[in-house]
Amino acid sequence: MKKYFAAAAAVIALSSCAFASDPLKDFEAYATVDSLKPLARDMGGLLGSGLYNTGRSLGFSGFDIGMRGAMQFRPSGGNAVMKKSGVKEIYLPWAQAELGMPYRIDGFIRGFSYQGLTFAGGGLKWGLLPIRDVPYAMQAMIVVAGHTATHKYVSIVHANAGLVLSMRLSQTVTPFVAAGADHTRLNVTGVPSTSPLYDQSVKVWDYRATAGINFRPWSYAYISGAFNYLHGQPGAEASLGLRF
Repeated sequence: MKKYFAAAAAVIALSSCAFASDPLKDFEAYATVDSLKPLARDMGGLLGSGLYNTGRSLGFSGFDIGMRGAMQFRPSGGNAVMKKSGVKEIYLPWAQAELGMPYRIDGFIRGFSYQGLTFAGGGLKWGLLPIRDVPYAMQAMIVVAGHTATHKYVSIVHANAGLVLSMRLSQTVTPFVAAGADHTRLNVTGVPSTSPLYDQSVKVWDYRATAGINFRPWSYAYISGAFNYLHGQPGAEASLGLRF
């Protein structure tokens, strides 16, 4: 168990370093019209990751703040921009803050800016069941989110919706599962007007599934790790933060 959570925490640390290589740095050299949709799927899959690590809402005036990270183990097959650049894995770290509001509604914001990519977003979570902090009580939550991201070569608008289920097994361990969908629009913005990619835009819909564990070693601190299945590609996510 300790090794599992150590590996999950490492996703966040590795994200900060590995994403520094800028997987879009060779966009002009390798991008084609056909490669834009696979690129949009991969970027949208990462942007929609790590939104939740439990199905329990915060409750009125509660808050959650921490660092999170996500990775996709390999670029999609048609993602020539990253494949031909030698990118083996795709990483994304960010900070996320959440606030509990009435009626089991939580609001959250998240963002990140590093090595050429800047994204910001947020959304709402709605707890479908009354909050019950007892063993084996089921919790369910609907999550909706939206993001925008910019890079030298592309801009991205992303929307996500999902359903999260969790069950607290003890005071410290809560497994969770989730399923959802991503909608991503990618616009090419940084190429010459003579390029066949100039002003190109693509839209993609894709699915996601998540299974993970939230572990609370102390009353207000947590670490979580999960495995993702993003549009047919394996991945992982992790979070480390404080939740009151």
